[in-house]
Amino acid sequence: MVMGTFVEGMKKNYFISAILTIALGAVLVIWPDWSGRILCYLLGAALILMGGIQLIVCIRAERIGFYSKFSMLMNIILILLGVWVCIRPDTVLSLVPVIIGIVMLIHGCMDLQFTMDIKHAGSGKWWIALIFALVTLTLGVFLVMHPFLAFEITMLIIGIGLLYDGISDLVLMIVASYAQHQSDKRIREFAANAESGIQK
Repeated sequence: MVMGTFVEGMKKNYFISAILTIALGAVLVIWPDWSGRILCYLLGAALILMGGIQLIVCIRAERIGFYSKFSMLMNIILILLGVWVCIRPDTVLSLVPVIIGIVMLIHGCMDLQFTMDIKHAGSGKWWIALIFALVTLTLGVFLVMHPFLAFEITMLIIGIGLLYDGISDLVLMIVASYAQHQSDKRIREFAANAESGIQK
């Protein structure tokens, strides 16, 4: 029962994110030279638009109290941040590997926990999940320790890392499903043997 709940929860949380991660990784691998810059421009434009709209709302407010003045200041900062992101995409992109690396480190730790759950469930295939989790952690450490590689190489590495991360999630799901199947099989066999013993 516990294993079934674990597997179902993992499937729901992992499948969609794994597919999206694979798709994003593929884009970065195929188009490493301009994909990051486009993402920066889109982010900058979104910040400018969001800050601008909210700033107009604050200016049009009939009464401007402390909260409205604070909101105006925050929205001006958002607009300036958006402009900076659009003007200095290379600086922003130099931070991306560190952020992605930290995310992968967290994800790798989560994968280790899933690996332990699979092992405790009695699956003999837990070591496969362990290998994938350790590689995810290694990639995360690499991105955090070496964020200032050439831009295209960095984007390519991030893309490969995301592809691997998404694929490893799918593999973990398969291993967990196999572990669930084996656990359910043992439970059915135990129940059948117990019922047979009672009948005798």
